[in-house]
Amino acid sequence: MLQPVQYIAVQAADGEVVGYVWADYQAGTLQWAQRTATGVAGYRLGEEWSGKVAEVRKRGLPLAGALTELARSAGTGPPVDASGPEAVDELARIVTETDDRRLLAQLDHGNAEAWRELADAYAALTDDDRNVRWGGGRKDANGVTQWPYPMYSKPLWRVVAALWGVGAVTPEYRWTAGPAPTVPSDGRLHPADAVRAATLLAVGERVSEGTVDEAVQSGLFDAMVVALLDCHAAQAHLVCRFCGGFPAVPVAFHAHRGLLIAMRFRKQEGPMCANCGLGVFRALTTQTLWQGWWSPFSLFFFAPLTLVRNLVTVGKVKKLETPEPGRHGRQIDPGAPIHRRPLAYVALVPVLWVLFMSVTGLASGS
Repeated sequence: MLQPVQYIAVQAADGEVVGYVWADYQAGTLQWAQRTATGVAGYRLGEEWSGKVAEVRKRGLPLAGALTELARSAGTGPPVDASGPEAVDELARIVTETDDRRLLAQLDHGNAEAWRELADAYAALTDDDRNVRWGGGRKDANGVTQWPYPMYSKPLWRVVAALWGVGAVTPEYRWTAGPAPTVPSDGRLHPADAVRAATLLAVGERVSEGTVDEAVQSGLFDAMVVALLDCHAAQAHLVCRFCGGFPAVPVAFHAHRGLLIAMRFRKQEGPMCANCGLGVFRALTTQTLWQGWWSPFSLFFFAPLTLVRNLVTVGKVKKLETPEPGRHGRQIDPGAPIHRRPLAYVALVPVLWVLFMSVTGLASGS
């Protein structure tokens, strides 16, 4: 006998759960529950699935059949029993370690100048800066009351502006839907929660004036900055996983191999210095350029996605200073740039084939 509620989990290509499709057999409803902690890509995929669920509802299928069909589309297992809609809502509110890692990856530890600015701006704050005064709230001669507004000091706003420079303000935290950060009893904020707080303060202030003042009064502001600076100090002691050199930054580079009947994924991750990181980027990107196109899904999705991810990630290691002589062991040789590697031009074969087929199709249809 079916439980009153069943659900399936929908995952992105990297395994992240972006939401849940659930059926309430007593109420006769089929719903989509987006995970609140997902980032930009997860939210976009969730919007697609919200549309799929709406489309299936319009077809009027029996709930059990509709949920089974959507489970096949998601590539997941059979529906799972739940005690009720509240249980699914609770699942959608869970924040995972993967969510935290995604936010921490937004921090630009290679930008030493931006971190110095944040530290200097915070050190310059006084108690008077934290005592935010408010203007407005008075009735003018016409009887109109001006809306109250906070009057932040320049030193306080300098700290808020510095949060952008270190990468702590990011769209990967959807502050209108995600869990609002709070200060723990011990006053020590998790670095990922510090990123959440920074985004909430910097972006939320534009929508709701006084957000920064509220954070200052609650202690969230100070806990956030301290957590960010401590996180950066810990990262500054990272050494490259390949050569032991520093500075290093945690990154992940990917390679994709598309085959006619199977696909393979490869990843190299960990702290990397500028030289080793560039070497890994060039090697795995070149591998994808000549091996990543030989299946339909690879050609139109996985290979381009892999290339874009690598291009975004390599920017982090390019910002690092080159390790000085004597500070490292054997480094990975970055080798020739990708455009000077003949194998990289194998990617032109599928691209030219797609162009040829497109032109041929247009010509035959005209």
